[in-house]
Amino acid sequence: MSSLFSWEALIALTLGSLFGAIFGSIPGLTATLALSLFVPLALFLDPGLVLPAVIGISTAAIFAGDIGSITVKIPGTAASAAYSDEINRMGKSSMGYAMGVATLPSAVGAIIGVAILVAGAGLLAGFAKQFSSFEYFWLSVLGLVAGVFATQGKLVKGVISLLVGILIATVGLDPTLGYSRFSFGSPELLGGISYVVALIGLFGVSELLEQVYKGVVKTEAVVTDEELRRQRRNLQHDYWVRPTRLMLREKGAMVRASLVGTGVGFLPGAGADLAAWLSSSLERMGGRKANPTPEETARQEEVVVLAGTASNNAAVAGAWIPAMALGIPGDTLTAIVLGVFLIAGITPGPQLFTENRALVTQIYVAFAVASVIIMPIMGILSAYGVGFITRIPFKLLMGFILGLTVVGAYAINNNPFDIFVMLALGFFGFLLKRGGFPLAQVVLGMVLGPLLEQNFMVSVIKVQWDLASFFTRPIALVLMLATLLVIFFGIRLNKAYQKSLQAPAAGTDVPVGSV
Repeated sequence: MSSLFSWEALIALTLGSLFGAIFGSIPGLTATLALSLFVPLALFLDPGLVLPAVIGISTAAIFAGDIGSITVKIPGTAASAAYSDEINRMGKSSMGYAMGVATLPSAVGAIIGVAILVAGAGLLAGFAKQFSSFEYFWLSVLGLVAGVFATQGKLVKGVISLLVGILIATVGLDPTLGYSRFSFGSPELLGGISYVVALIGLFGVSELLEQVYKGVVKTEAVVTDEELRRQRRNLQHDYWVRPTRLMLREKGAMVRASLVGTGVGFLPGAGADLAAWLSSSLERMGGRKANPTPEETARQEEVVVLAGTASNNAAVAGAWIPAMALGIPGDTLTAIVLGVFLIAGITPGPQLFTENRALVTQIYVAFAVASVIIMPIMGILSAYGVGFITRIPFKLLMGFILGLTVVGAYAINNNPFDIFVMLALGFFGFLLKRGGFPLAQVVLGMVLGPLLEQNFMVSVIKVQWDLASFFTRPIALVLMLATLLVIFFGIRLNKAYQKSLQAPAAGTDVPVGSV
C-alpha cells in the first residue's frame, strides 16, 4: 500500500477535496452521494490513495454546504440550514467575510476534533458504548427543545413548524413496526420523504417564489459592479483577518462548539447535522438580549454562524472515532468509509490501533492537511467564484438555480416523483414564510423526528413500556437535566424578549426572527 505521505496521496487528497466541495456546494448533491459515487472507483485504486481521497471528500463537502446559503440562501446540507439566514445576511455585506467564517472556524473545529481523536479515540469510543437508545432519545429531545427556543420571539410558530416537520417525517413505513403511514396508497410515499428533497424545496423553491413575489427577479444582479469591486479590494482582509479576529474574540463559543461537535460526532448515528443544529441553537439562545442594537444583533449572528461551522466539521472528525475504534459508523459518511476500509483490506476495531498504528497516524495527518491547508484554499477560491456568480443577471441566476434544484432532487433517488414533492414543499414553504413561520424548524423536525421516534420505540419495547427506565440511567439523567435547563432559561429569555417588544426603546431596531 502506498504511503499517505507520498505525492500521489497528496494529489488524491486534493482531488477528493475538490470533488467533495463541488458536491457539497450544489443543493441535493450531498457528501454521502459524493462518497457513494466514489466507492466503485475505490475498488480499482491503491488503499493508500483511497483513504486520503475519502478524507478530502468528507471534510470539504460539509464546509462547502455553506456556499449555497451565502449566495442564494439555499443550504447545500442539512447542517448548513441551521444558520442559513444568518450567513446569507453576512454574505450580502461581504462575500469574503461570509466565506471566511464558513471556512476558517470549520478548519479550527476539525483540528480540535482531530486532536481529540488523536488524544483519546479509544477512551471516547468506550464512552460512546455507554449510549443506548435511552440516551439517544434524550439527546434528540435536547436538540428539538434547543431548536424551538432559538426562534427568537416566535415560540408558538416555532413549535408548529417543528411539529409540521415531525409530521412530514412520519410519511412512509413505520421504522419499528413496518406499518404504512400517510402514504395514501402511493408506492412512492412508502419510502418516506427525503429530508434533502424537503430541504431543497423549503429553502430553494420557496426562496425563488419569495423573490418573484417581491419583484426582485426584475433586478439585474445580486450586487452592482461597484459593490463587487469594493468586495474584491477587501477580499483577502475579509477572508483571513476578520474571521480570525472573530474566532479570537469569541474563543469561548469556538471551543464550546468544537467540543459539542466532536462529542455529538462520535456518538453513532448522530453526525454533523445534529451537531450544527445543537451548537447554533444554544449560542442563539445564550446570546439573546432584550432590545438589542443592530450591532449586537449582527454580533450574535456572527457567533451563531461561527458555532455552526466549527461544530459541523468537528463532528466529521469525531464520527471517525467509533468507526476506527469500534467499527461502528458515527454517521452515513463513516458508514461508507467502513466499506472503503474493508475494500482496502483494513479491519476497523481496537486492533487497528495496535496492528496498523502507522496507518492510523497517517489518517490523522491527512485530516490535518485537509483541514489546515486544503480547506482554506478551497474557501478563498470559492470566495472569488462566488463574486462571479453574483454578477449574473438575476433572471438567469434564478433559472439556473431552479434547474439545479430539479437536478438535485432527482439525483437523490433517481426518481421523478421527488421533483414533484420538492415543488409541493417549496410552495408550502413559501406559504409558511409568508405567514411568519420559521422554515428551519421544519427541517429540524424532519432530521431529529425519526431519531426520536426510533429510539423511543426501541426503548419501550426493550423495557415493555416501563417508562421509568428513561430516568434511571446516569447519562440519560444528565441529558434530561440539560433539557430542563434549556426549557427553564428558554422560557425566561422568551418572556424577557416579549416584554421588551411591548416597550421597545426609542430609536432601537427590533430584530426579526432569523430562523
